[in-house]
Amino acid sequence: MDGGFGISNETCVVFCEKGPGATRDLFTGIQMVVNFWLFHNGFSIGIGHGLHSTKRISEKKQLVAEIIEEAYHDWLKALPGMTIRESFESKVEHELNCAHDDSGQYAQKNLKDDDNVKQMVTAGSKGSYINISQIPCLSMRVQNGGGEDGGCSSS
Repeated sequence: MDGGFGISNETCVVFCEKGPGATRDLFTGIQMVVNFWLFHNGFSIGIGHGLHSTKRISEKKQLVAEIIEEAYHDWLKALPGMTIRESFESKVEHELNCAHDDSGQYAQKNLKDDDNVKQMVTAGSKGSYINISQIPCLSMRVQNGGGEDGGCSSS
């Protein structure tokens, strides 16, 4: 009857009626159509997504370096109700959060409406502006040779 395959879809029908060679050709044809569609309609994230606010991140990176320098030389003053260590962490965290927020706002305002990443985020299908704001961090990491985190780190 159906050879135990349960003729319930086109692939099984082709295999049962035309054999393995025709099934191979069917898969090849399907893969060619998928590749063609992805080539013309798919997208990737390019360097342009990462360059939009690296200047701002570089400025914040410099500010963090200055905070580190102050702490190293015991010039850092404790904020009210905090130890020196807590003050240091608070100041660094503040600068990095500002860079992250600025980057997301810049992307939201300046990416073109037809940008694929912006469309995906705006439609709600994947990601958010937070994810877009993380792209420059990765871009800076690549520009710095991958060894540095470019002032952005998840740890």
